[in-house]
Amino acid sequence: MNLILAILKTVPLFQSLTEEQHESIFQHITMEYFPENYVLFKKGVIGDAMFIIKSGKVNILDGDECLATLGKGQFFGEMALLENKPRMAEAKTATECEIFLLKKSDFTQLIESSPDIKSRVKIAYDNRKSENAIH
Repeated sequence: MNLILAILKTVPLFQSLTEEQHESIFQHITMEYFPENYVLFKKGVIGDAMFIIKSGKVNILDGDECLATLGKGQFFGEMALLENKPRMAEAKTATECEIFLLKKSDFTQLIESSPDIKSRVKIAYDNRKSENAIH
């Protein structure tokens, strides 16, 4: 639990949340096992979850090009929680992995039941989008 809470605090969308709000998000996270070479999602598919790596390595791919290799404690796919846009790359396990998932449906239910979490996440999302527009 401590690992997930520590990671949640580093996710830009969740940084401004309180400890109690982080724990509310934690309640909606599940852990799943994935074998080596498992495609977590394909490029062009609408995202439906955020991923936090507990163990193992995940490659982020664009065709045959490896854009990044992520490991323990790293996260990806968080913008899918708020956007209905296609994934910009493919994610595939490079090794056996244990990955924590926060599904969009669970996250939506959580923020709809908590106006404070919703407003804080919306502000962080707007800030992140404006930063990306500048770069």
